[in-house]
Amino acid sequence: MKKILIIFIYISAFGVTQAEIYNLYQNHNYIDTCKKGVWNLAKFKQDDNYQSIVALSCVKADMLNTAIRITKSMTHSPIGRHNASYIASLYLIKKLLLQMVHDNINISNLSLPKSDHFLSIIFENISHNNFSKVSNTYIVEKNGIKYIIEPLNKDKFSVKIYKNNNLISTHIYW
Repeated sequence: MKKILIIFIYISAFGVTQAEIYNLYQNHNYIDTCKKGVWNLAKFKQDDNYQSIVALSCVKADMLNTAIRITKSMTHSPIGRHNASYIASLYLIKKLLLQMVHDNINISNLSLPKSDHFLSIIFENISHNNFSKVSNTYIVEKNGIKYIIEPLNKDKFSVKIYKNNNLISTHIYW
């Protein structure tokens, strides 16, 4: 009983309203939208719009492992199912790229749905052999943007994105 009371107090203290989550999302605060939105998922398990906003925020915050868990219940509307498929394809791309950089698997000639997410752009180019490889590093160039994919440790990889030889962002996945 004491354990349940502690959990209830914790959720009450950190729970946020649906309006707060939408506001965080509209203000492009994707990390907080993801983290805080996850706390209320059970409350809105039938609301694909809410779950989509939280899951898509997790994608934008590079929290694909969290996003994929949310997609399990995004089944109540066409938009929920569409967003769940989009996130699942990004998650699969992430896993395939992880295998490619650590296990040297060949992902050429594989086909997955395309999107404007950089993981999708990288995958599409690598699967069509539009890349160069230097040691364990893969380099994809598309529309003036350079994507450098490198292994990290034994179970992670990074994607560094450059534009005009300036580092724009770094993303780490496992």
